[in-house]
Amino acid sequence: MNALRVFAAVGKYQSIQQAAKTLHISESAVSQQIKNLEERLQVQLIERVGRTIKLTEKGALFYPFIDNGMVCFTEGLDALETLNREKLVTISVIPSMAKWLIHRLPDFKKFHPEIRVRVHSSNIPTNETNTEVDLSLRFGLGNYPGMTTTPILHDKIVIVVAPSLLAEGAGINLSEYALSLPWLGYHAKDIEDVNQAIQRFTDDKTQNISKLASKIDVHDAIFVLEAAISGQGVAVTKHTLALPYLTSSKLHCLFEMPTFTAFRYFIVHPKKRPLSVEAETFQNWLMTALPEDFPELVLRSVDL
Repeated sequence: MNALRVFAAVGKYQSIQQAAKTLHISESAVSQQIKNLEERLQVQLIERVGRTIKLTEKGALFYPFIDNGMVCFTEGLDALETLNREKLVTISVIPSMAKWLIHRLPDFKKFHPEIRVRVHSSNIPTNETNTEVDLSLRFGLGNYPGMTTTPILHDKIVIVVAPSLLAEGAGINLSEYALSLPWLGYHAKDIEDVNQAIQRFTDDKTQNISKLASKIDVHDAIFVLEAAISGQGVAVTKHTLALPYLTSSKLHCLFEMPTFTAFRYFIVHPKKRPLSVEAETFQNWLMTALPEDFPELVLRSVDL
């Protein structure tokens, strides 16, 4: 095989020097391989013409077959490498849902061990030119130019507090008691929904998060919940974020807005770039996993 590879290079360049340079071996090694091949085949393949070489008549007849064979051989190796290459899906997920996804990934790996999942946590808007990301999970109104958008979940605003704080106010009107506690700051695009929930809970249309959260201001939604769990105050957040803590009784729900927010969760990907089989497999799993964990927030056909 080495001799045939060397002959293919010599036949292509009609030069021992160029063949040696291309193959990263010495000129003497090239000459020796050609000599060995000629002895094996009992045929003269090259001849010298002055300071140059050229293929003999039989060498010229033999060369196209070897050249085509080397091309096929290389393509075969590439095909095997592609098949054996690790199958990868990269998903960009908003930080507030990254924790949910990380805890849920073992379920995906159980059924698709051959697919590696790379998770990027980012709030940066997705765009069609980003070739590093296959899929994105975003929370918004669905206006993503150049992207295919699949709405998957609603959300609701909830007002939560640590059980320890709730115990201190036993027997007291919940909204009045909550107003006596510190409130944790909220910074998100659905701020109007947050203020509506507060006003419904307190029955006071003058209340808003900016007025209530004047002493403790935490920007990240996850940290807001962590602060609430530690008893630092009342948190206003999304149902999807609070659910694990409500289920584990680390937080207690004071109020749940009866209506959904205007914002929804979307799976998005560029229209111009078709999904790979692996990315489509992950998308299908995601569209099953989210409704399983948040059944009351699933979009109905009438909502689409």
